[in-house]
Amino acid sequence: MIDPLDTLLGEIRDNSAVAALTTRIRGGEPAPGDAASPFLRFVVLVRLGSARDKRAPVQEVRIGVRCYGTSFADAAALYGAVSEAIHNVGPRIGATGVLIHRSFDDAGMGAQTDPDTGQPHEDGVISLFAATQVVAAT
Repeated sequence: MIDPLDTLLGEIRDNSAVAALTTRIRGGEPAPGDAASPFLRFVVLVRLGSARDKRAPVQEVRIGVRCYGTSFADAAALYGAVSEAIHNVGPRIGATGVLIHRSFDDAGMGAQTDPDTGQPHEDGVISLFAATQVVAAT
Protein backbone atom coordinates (compact mmCIF):
# COMPACT_ATOMS: atom_id res chain seq x y z
CA MET A 1 0.00 0.00 0.00
CA ILE A 2 1.06 3.56 -0.56
CA ASP A 3 0.79 6.47 1.85
CA PRO A 4 -0.98 9.50 0.33
CA LEU A 5 0.04 11.84 3.18
CA ASP A 6 2.91 13.51 1.28
CA THR A 7 0.65 14.16 -1.72
CA LEU A 8 -2.00 15.70 0.54
CA LEU A 9 0.61 17.85 2.31
CA GLY A 10 1.75 19.21 -1.06
CA GLU A 11 -1.79 19.94 -2.22
CA ILE A 12 -2.59 21.87 0.95
CA ARG A 13 0.77 23.68 0.86
CA ASP A 14 0.17 24.68 -2.80
CA ASN A 15 -3.36 26.00 -2.19
CA SER A 16 -3.32 29.80 -2.56
CA ALA A 17 -5.82 30.46 0.26
CA VAL A 18 -3.83 28.34 2.71
CA ALA A 19 -0.50 29.77 1.49
CA ALA A 20 -1.85 33.29 2.12
CA LEU A 21 -2.18 32.31 5.79
CA THR A 22 0.85 30.03 6.29
CA THR A 23 3.44 27.94 4.48
CA ARG A 24 4.08 25.87 7.61
CA ILE A 25 2.30 22.63 6.62
CA ARG A 26 3.80 19.64 8.43
CA GLY A 27 3.43 15.88 8.49
CA GLY A 28 3.59 14.08 11.82
CA GLU A 29 4.62 16.85 14.20
CA PRO A 30 5.48 20.53 14.29
CA ALA A 31 8.89 21.56 13.01
CA PRO A 32 11.35 23.30 15.33
CA GLY A 33 10.23 26.90 15.76
CA ASP A 34 6.56 26.29 14.87
CA ALA A 35 5.37 26.33 18.47
CA ALA A 36 6.99 29.68 19.21
CA SER A 37 5.90 32.67 21.24
CA PRO A 38 4.34 34.83 19.98
CA PHE A 39 2.19 32.15 18.38
CA LEU A 40 2.64 31.33 14.69
CA ARG A 41 0.15 29.74 12.30
CA PHE A 42 0.93 26.18 11.24
CA VAL A 43 -0.81 22.94 10.26
CA VAL A 44 0.06 19.37 11.27
CA LEU A 45 -1.35 16.31 9.49
CA VAL A 46 -1.10 12.78 10.92
CA ARG A 47 -2.33 9.41 9.63
CA LEU A 48 -5.10 8.03 11.81
CA GLY A 49 -5.42 4.74 9.95
CA SER A 50 -6.66 3.17 6.76
CA ALA A 51 -8.95 0.42 5.51
CA ARG A 52 -8.44 -1.46 2.26
CA ASP A 53 -11.33 -2.34 0.03
CA LYS A 54 -11.78 -6.09 -0.19
CA ARG A 55 -12.41 -6.20 -3.94
CA ALA A 56 -10.67 -3.23 -5.51
CA PRO A 57 -7.16 -1.75 -5.16
CA VAL A 58 -8.35 1.26 -3.15
CA GLN A 59 -8.12 2.35 0.45
CA GLU A 60 -9.88 4.84 2.69
CA VAL A 61 -7.30 6.81 4.63
CA ARG A 62 -8.19 9.02 7.58
CA ILE A 63 -5.90 11.96 8.30
CA GLY A 64 -6.03 14.05 11.45
CA VAL A 65 -5.57 17.77 10.85
CA ARG A 66 -4.65 20.29 13.53
CA CYS A 67 -4.57 23.97 12.56
CA TYR A 68 -2.73 26.20 15.02
CA GLY A 69 -3.46 29.91 15.06
CA THR A 70 -2.70 33.10 16.93
CA SER A 71 -6.19 32.99 18.47
CA PHE A 72 -9.18 30.65 18.39
CA ALA A 73 -10.73 32.67 15.56
CA ASP A 74 -7.46 32.61 13.63
CA ALA A 75 -7.15 28.82 14.05
CA ALA A 76 -10.74 28.43 12.81
CA ALA A 77 -9.99 30.57 9.75
CA LEU A 78 -6.92 28.46 8.95
CA TYR A 79 -8.96 25.26 9.38
CA GLY A 80 -11.60 26.69 7.02
CA ALA A 81 -8.95 27.35 4.36
CA VAL A 82 -7.55 23.80 4.69
CA SER A 83 -11.08 22.37 4.52
CA GLU A 84 -11.85 24.29 1.33
CA ALA A 85 -8.57 23.11 -0.20
CA ILE A 86 -9.40 19.41 0.17
CA HIS A 87 -13.17 18.99 0.52
CA ASN A 88 -14.85 17.03 -2.31
CA VAL A 89 -11.77 17.30 -4.54
CA GLY A 90 -10.73 14.64 -7.03
CA PRO A 91 -9.73 12.64 -8.82
CA ARG A 92 -6.10 13.67 -9.10
CA ILE A 93 -2.67 12.09 -9.47
CA GLY A 94 0.25 13.51 -7.52
CA ALA A 95 3.73 13.98 -8.97
CA THR A 96 4.85 10.67 -7.46
CA GLY A 97 1.95 8.71 -9.00
CA VAL A 98 -0.32 8.68 -5.95
CA LEU A 99 -3.92 8.55 -7.17
CA ILE A 100 -6.45 10.16 -4.84
CA HIS A 101 -9.95 9.46 -6.09
CA ARG A 102 -11.67 11.95 -3.76
CA SER A 103 -11.02 13.70 -0.43
CA PHE A 104 -13.48 15.11 2.10
CA ASP A 105 -13.44 17.18 5.27
CA ASP A 106 -15.06 14.40 7.26
CA ALA A 107 -15.36 15.85 10.75
CA GLY A 108 -14.59 19.16 12.37
CA MET A 109 -13.68 18.52 15.98
CA GLY A 110 -13.69 22.08 17.28
CA ALA A 111 -11.25 24.34 19.04
CA GLN A 112 -8.88 23.39 21.83
CA THR A 113 -5.80 24.71 23.57
CA ASP A 114 -2.48 22.88 23.24
CA PRO A 115 -1.67 21.59 26.73
CA ASP A 116 2.08 22.21 26.35
CA THR A 117 2.13 25.65 24.76
CA GLY A 118 -1.34 27.10 25.40
CA GLN A 119 -1.69 27.79 21.68
CA PRO A 120 -5.22 27.63 20.20
CA HIS A 121 -5.88 25.05 17.49
CA GLU A 122 -8.84 23.81 15.45
CA ASP A 123 -8.95 20.07 14.70
CA GLY A 124 -10.63 17.88 12.11
CA VAL A 125 -10.47 14.66 10.13
CA ILE A 126 -9.83 14.33 6.39
CA SER A 127 -11.11 11.19 4.72
CA LEU A 128 -9.71 10.28 1.33
CA PHE A 129 -10.06 7.43 -1.09
CA ALA A 130 -6.80 6.53 -2.80
CA ALA A 131 -5.30 3.77 -4.89
CA THR A 132 -3.20 1.19 -3.04
CA GLN A 133 -0.61 1.24 -5.83
CA VAL A 134 1.27 3.98 -7.64
CA VAL A 135 -0.24 4.72 -11.06
CA ALA A 136 1.30 6.29 -14.14
CA ALA A 137 0.16 9.80 -14.99
CA THR A 138 -1.37 10.10 -18.45
